[in-house]
Amino acid sequence: MDRGKTQRGVTCCISGHRPDKLPFGWCDERAYQGLKQALRSEIIKSARCGYRYFISGMAQGVDTWAAEEVIRLRQSGFDVRLVAALSCPQQDRHWPQKARMRFRELLSKADEIHIISERYTPFCMGARNLWMVENSSRLIAVFGGGQSGTANTIRHARRFGLEIILIDPCNPV
Repeated sequence: MDRGKTQRGVTCCISGHRPDKLPFGWCDERAYQGLKQALRSEIIKSARCGYRYFISGMAQGVDTWAAEEVIRLRQSGFDVRLVAALSCPQQDRHWPQKARMRFRELLSKADEIHIISERYTPFCMGARNLWMVENSSRLIAVFGGGQSGTANTIRHARRFGLEIILIDPCNPV
């Protein structure tokens, strides 16, 4: 998918930690809901600012929540599109069954699917993150610090001059 500069200006990519990298994991329901609400709020703000395409890397955690939110907004009348950026076709191969079913359902509702590599390689996730940044003008990132794919995505976004919106998972509001 190469949408060019015109579409890049109305495209926002979303990146964030997987559940096991979040400071509260899945055990603190209040923190989990606060984080999801902050993510929802930033996606809505972006849509209201004219962003129409939202790219999700479709990993478990923040990427999945973002994809679900874009679908909800589309169903409620927002003119938004979900672009699923997959590192490889087998991205979900080692996930629990429930997560794989959720992933496949989200893919069936995506407006576009872009696959970076035809098979898993040690570099395909990083390549996916770079592709997301190269095709966007805004990044919404849930980031609590440390070395991670999200940290690398933020570095790419700074290098490419994207507007970056950071959500702190420890203090999402």
